[in-house]
Amino acid sequence: MLFRGAVIGAALAAVGCHSNNQSSGYGVEWVTLGDAPGDFLSYVVTVDSITLTRNDGAVVSAVATPESVDFAQLTNYAELWSSAPVPTGTYVSAAIIIDYTSAVISVMQNGVPVACEVVGPTGAAVTTVTVIVTFDASNQPTLTPSYASTHAERLALDFHPSTSTAVNFATSPPTATVNPWFTAAIAPADTKPIRIRGPLINSSTALGTYSVYVRPFHDEADSLGTLSIFTKPTTIFTIDGTTSVGAAPLTTLSQLSAGVTETAAYTTLTPTQAPASGSPYEAGTAGIFYADVVIAGNSLENTVTQRLTGLVTARSGNTLTLSDATLSVNSGAFSYELPPVVTQVLVDATTNVTEDGQVTLTPLTSADIAVGQHIEAIGVYQLPNADLVVLDATGASGNNGVVRLLQTQLFGPLVAGANGAATLNLQAIDGYPVSAFDFAGNGATAAQNPVPASFAVNTGTFDAAALGANTPLWINGFFDPFGAAPPDFAAVAGGVVQEAAEPAVMRLTYAAGSTKPFASIGDAGLVVDAANTALTSGVIAVGAESITLASLGANPTIVPAPPVPGPAGTFPTFLPGFAIGTSAGGITEYNVFASFVSVLNSDFAAGDATVYVEVSGTFNRAANTFTANSIDVVL
Repeated sequence: MLFRGAVIGAALAAVGCHSNNQSSGYGVEWVTLGDAPGDFLSYVVTVDSITLTRNDGAVVSAVATPESVDFAQLTNYAELWSSAPVPTGTYVSAAIIIDYTSAVISVMQNGVPVACEVVGPTGAAVTTVTVIVTFDASNQPTLTPSYASTHAERLALDFHPSTSTAVNFATSPPTATVNPWFTAAIAPADTKPIRIRGPLINSSTALGTYSVYVRPFHDEADSLGTLSIFTKPTTIFTIDGTTSVGAAPLTTLSQLSAGVTETAAYTTLTPTQAPASGSPYEAGTAGIFYADVVIAGNSLENTVTQRLTGLVTARSGNTLTLSDATLSVNSGAFSYELPPVVTQVLVDATTNVTEDGQVTLTPLTSADIAVGQHIEAIGVYQLPNADLVVLDATGASGNNGVVRLLQTQLFGPLVAGANGAATLNLQAIDGYPVSAFDFAGNGATAAQNPVPASFAVNTGTFDAAALGANTPLWINGFFDPFGAAPPDFAAVAGGVVQEAAEPAVMRLTYAAGSTKPFASIGDAGLVVDAANTALTSGVIAVGAESITLASLGANPTIVPAPPVPGPAGTFPTFLPGFAIGTSAGGITEYNVFASFVSVLNSDFAAGDATVYVEVSGTFNRAANTFTANSIDVVL
């Protein structure tokens, strides 16, 4: 039987909160939510709460504030869900409650986004499900007494949408059968930045910090703890439509209104605590959140405007048509917009336009918004009719309209390369099929409008001359201004990525189950048995590229990625995660590959059959080797 999570029926007891000081018996827990790559345009659910079971059997509440989340938006970053006091002690497992009552799960079918009918394993409607995850015995969260976050513990929760969801495209609409799968660890099985959102409390220009109330996702009311964020000389700020770097923007931030100025920082957590033997804090994994990018004020959101995020698939004059669009209103509600709904953004010459992460640009205007660009627009929401959503992001009407140009990724095989230039046979933009885009108007003349089969890219300092034709490339950057092509697109520094470095996912489905999914299992790796008669689907997805196992000509080998150490003597910043799930015992997490292999061998010897395997990491086609950040085996 396909099992992708353990269900418990009774509510779990929670422990009340007290002030967080040295004698209170509480420590600080940083809970983050992330998402493994999946084939979903939207995956909107409510994450209700998380409780932790201590090694003495006590069950305590870690987070009790439900949040609506679109996990499809968390592929490139994790979100800080809370920074909150939790009773001290060592914890052995976590229970995450997820609510599918109002779920919106959408997929691409025949080039068109469609919403799925969501059901549980029995085919009936599904509401709340509790997933129990047992931590690796050698890396259990341990909370120590602390009055501050100097001894905080991070708990990284990752949702795995493809492991959680089987989609049947033979029905109309497609049916998504859900049985959620989470992994949980004190170090993540990825190196994604962490987004920290919330209203400003105060700042210290002398220390290079500012503090926020943690208010995650689209929440406009709750505060889930407080946190200080550290800045660097290279931190890029976009505040009220102005982008700058250095000490000056922090001074600007310090002068904005506390409590109402919203901020969002994309941060890197740098461990600061060495787990010294004999210390009362020896298990702490505390660190400092250093901001790489900060967006604040009207550049992010305000109380009188709304946001529309998506890909510009067409432009007519000052009207932008968006697909893969999410509407966020200032009440905290948000919705993923599907056909037949049409989403449009209105701009004009006074719309404030910025480009994320770029500080050397001359001032931008709405003329810089080209078809293909991923954007976030802020303005006044209109609903002319049930099938049309309009966001007025003009400035002349007094709406203080803002458009942020977000970094966008192209995918396609190389047609021809040179030093600083490449021609692609463009297949997808941010994973969206290129057939969805109407590039009319992007060219300086109609004859120069971009043609997907010969898409011109400025690769900057990257020399594509040595690459062979048909080499698949993933290129991150920004579209050239509307009416300026060619070139059609400009890569950012380091933005040209080849297959072996692009994040990949291997998915193996065994409809009848298999007690021998691997040709060999050992501490050095797992060799996939591509000839297994129970294997009904075997695919490696590298972004928008799909590689069948049959096309490889030999069985691929899965090897574990090594941990990434933190600063000298501190806890690692990355630990690979290997998880096994059974209907009797829930999901158990391992950070040591040898331990994972030992349990797998025992399970297979006992006759347990595998129905699904998902591996995340990178794929080296030349070596036919998949380096795994995480492995999920569903029994």
